[in-house]
Amino acid sequence: MKGITGNPALDAYHRMAISPVGAARPASRVEQTSSSDSASTQAAEVKISAHARDLAAEATERGVDVQKVDALKQRIAEGSFRIDSQTVASRMLEQLG
Repeated sequence: MKGITGNPALDAYHRMAISPVGAARPASRVEQTSSSDSASTQAAEVKISAHARDLAAEATERGVDVQKVDALKQRIAEGSFRIDSQTVASRMLEQLG
């Protein structure tokens, strides 16, 4: 599909904003395995890169508004947070120049 703007990110956003999601289905139930299964007893290992730690430190230094973040988390959890697609698109265009 040829894009309207020539910018792949904006074209993808535009397709998502106007295209129906389709036949979305709820997640299926996951079967639990016995604890004796060797695959289920292995733990996942997570490593945080030095770059990621630097980014987190910079965000802290810039002064993240923790109260605002918590309020947004609560609105998302309650289902009352709505995204204005027009505002998102406008700000994307502003950032791209």
